Amino acid sequence: MCRALAPAIAILVALLVANAAIAADRIESDVPGGDPGITIHMIQKQAAKTSSNSPVLMLHAFGSPCGEAFDLAPGLSWMDDLNAAGFAAYAIDFRGFGQSSRPVGDTPVDRAPDSVRDVISVVEAIRKQTGAAKVSLVGWSWGAVVAPMVAIARPDLIDRMVLLGAMHAFTLPMMTVPFAAKDDPNKFAPSKVDYQKLPADLVLAHWRMMLKGSAGLVDETTIARVQTLAERCGHADESAPSKIVTRPMGPLADLFDIWRDHPIYDAAAVKMPTLVIRGDRDLFADPGLAAKIPGAQEKFIIDATHWGPYERNRGDIISAAERFLANE
Repeated sequence: MCRALAPAIAILVALLVANAAIAADRIESDVPGGDPGITIHMIQKQAAKTSSNSPVLMLHAFGSPCGEAFDLAPGLSWMDDLNAAGFAAYAIDFRGFGQSSRPVGDTPVDRAPDSVRDVISVVEAIRKQTGAAKVSLVGWSWGAVVAPMVAIARPDLIDRMVLLGAMHAFTLPMMTVPFAAKDDPNKFAPSKVDYQKLPADLVLAHWRMMLKGSAGLVDETTIARVQTLAERCGHADESAPSKIVTRPMGPLADLFDIWRDHPIYDAAAVKMPTLVIRGDRDLFADPGLAAKIPGAQEKFIIDATHWGPYERNRGDIISAAERFLANE
């Protein structure tokens, strides 16, 4: 049996080596944000042979809190996948996350309008660097809240848009009740708190909840990689007896409204080609969003959670996004 498997193993090893060899080097830089004193950390990976398609800017999730989420590891890098399809790929850390500026104060950091200004500034930097007329957006989770708001504010800058695990407006009590004020369930209690401080062992609790009852959607090695990423991007103190992940409170303040069925943007105002991708196990995503955006396409992925890009069926997500971004 070992001899019979040897050729297959040799082919697999060769493919892995080849893929590693063609993966582009990651370039890191800081670009001006949308407000004075704010810098946004950006990573980029350029394809060996680029196409005429617009460069792609990727906007991360709240639970995978920095641009590196799109370049996690060989075989788990959406940026590499885009490069292989001929796209130049960029990703950022939103303000307050990862290596971007971490402003402090007595209000939640990184509300959606803050991110919109920052992303517009980054898009302009990418256009200047590449000479591209427009940039396409891939938004995941929180990034898929910000992306349409950018597209509405500056439709002249955006070519096409992919929204994965996107939230817009529906009711999700399990996510609003913990943040509601005791005297008013419609009021966000930590309204004067700049950053959420969360025990590291709770960071991926919702992912594990969505995985219950599934078989083989993701391995523990991958989960451990995402956990490490979340801790590093969330500035967890490795020397502390109990690690705490620190993330901006702003997205949670906006999501509190979204999950109370109070939209923070008008989906009908989105006027460019949009693909909405949603997994059947994704409890966070708005199941009705595609119908709210004029002309939007929708891709429904079987056996996928909110963390689909790291799971067994990630290829369905990636291929659907690539075809759409290439206007095929």
